[in-house]
Amino acid sequence: MKKIVFILLLLIVAVPLYAEQVFYTRGSSDIKEIALSFDDGPGLNTKDILKILDKKDVKATFFLLGTSVVKRPKLVKEIYSKGHELANHTYNHMNFFRYDEETGKEEKIKEELLSCQDLIRDITGYRTKLVRFPHGYLREDAIEIAKETNYKIINWTFGIDWERDLDQEEMLKLYLENAKPGTIFLMHDLQKNPKIVKMLPALIDKLKEKKYNFVTVGEMINKRNQEEKL
Repeated sequence: MKKIVFILLLLIVAVPLYAEQVFYTRGSSDIKEIALSFDDGPGLNTKDILKILDKKDVKATFFLLGTSVVKRPKLVKEIYSKGHELANHTYNHMNFFRYDEETGKEEKIKEELLSCQDLIRDITGYRTKLVRFPHGYLREDAIEIAKETNYKIINWTFGIDWERDLDQEEMLKLYLENAKPGTIFLMHDLQKNPKIVKMLPALIDKLKEKKYNFVTVGEMINKRNQEEKL
């Protein structure tokens, strides 16, 4: 009996080591890397952000929204051609926390995910692998759909650019205070936001001074997975 219990305990311990992880809010806390991510675009801030990233030689991850992609397909191509990572933010930005239909919620989540995926692939040839559901939605239905469609769900470690009362200096200070190894920063590029454009170069420079490397979200979680398998 004790031998059986011992084997079961070994299995319980071993499963997390080998089970495929689906959800992430950060990378490895042992690797001094930062990932910049931008939601809801491509939008009015995207071109300015791309210029900054080009100048600073930094790659980022853009969680693209289907309705924005339809409006600016050339900008999607530009993001991709510059070597940035394209990711999925669903088609219509539905808030599934408030989805009040009695049935069909899982089907709607899947439809939103795959509609955006197909649109991006039609424009660039790239099949997205990462999804960030609007408002950070994370429930069992979303997790099961991510597994079924071979996606990783990515939320974020820290973000605050939507706070209107903050000026760019206050915003910069908060992002810097929350920078740790493996941090995924969230910002937005749909609406015109001069504060992000003014803050971003200083944020990158100061983090480089602290010896942080910038990677895409995909690169970051791949390294974390490799580290956890060792």
